[in-house]
Amino acid sequence: MALAGAFAAYQVQPQQPDPVASSVAAYHQHALPPGGLVADGSGTALTTRSASGTSGKSARSGSKTTAGHHQPARATAARRPAGTPKAPAATPLPSASASAAPSNPSSGSGSVNLRAAVRKNIAAGNYLLAIAQYLVENGYSKAAAAGVAGCVAGESGGNPESVGSGGGGLIGWTPLGSAAPNANIITGNPAQDMMTQLADLLYYNSAEIGQSLVTQLNAITDPVSAADFFSANFEKPAVLYSDVRPSVAQQVFAELGGLCSLGRSSSPPAV
Repeated sequence: MALAGAFAAYQVQPQQPDPVASSVAAYHQHALPPGGLVADGSGTALTTRSASGTSGKSARSGSKTTAGHHQPARATAARRPAGTPKAPAATPLPSASASAAPSNPSSGSGSVNLRAAVRKNIAAGNYLLAIAQYLVENGYSKAAAAGVAGCVAGESGGNPESVGSGGGGLIGWTPLGSAAPNANIITGNPAQDMMTQLADLLYYNSAEIGQSLVTQLNAITDPVSAADFFSANFEKPAVLYSDVRPSVAQQVFAELGGLCSLGRSSSPPAV
């Protein structure tokens, strides 16, 4: 009985707080930053996202500096001769939305058919139409693609093995090793070299010249005007428009299913 009474008296006494537990709780309450989380009671704040959805860690920039790989014009066309009129400048576009990457390829069965047509025409030696089809597959308008083909016709005749004046290839990369991203553009295998140079052409247009000018090129609805624009702003020959072949641009445009207008558009053609 005496033992039972002593036990009962102990139970009614108030419990004293554990000093160690209180110290740990107080430490977490003061050390934790506002809005932070504690992992496994360690007091280490986990990375949280702000209301805008961005992480508390600093983001690593994904941009890279692109080195100039080559000059598009041939060595003899590096400068304009005296007396050559300088064409009006291309309309500047906002650079914030411009990308250094080429346009995204089309999707679906149409893209598959177009890709097959590119390879078929390369195999048949119909290089100029293959160039235009490849550009359309990669987001260019039909008029722009035909205009590029009309300009390439004057640069190399559309022959990927073309060499001369220290440069070569479809657009006369000068020197040959300046083509990018693949500098090995002439190997003696026309079909292989054609595909290599088409990829390099896309890179040259969007990354080395600039996507804003590609956007302006795609806005031109007449293939001959597009060829003029490509010549003046991308190829930049010494004699303005000397590499433009209007009949080729119109023919390729028609083969792509475009309808040629009677006259050239009023789009500003040159820098």
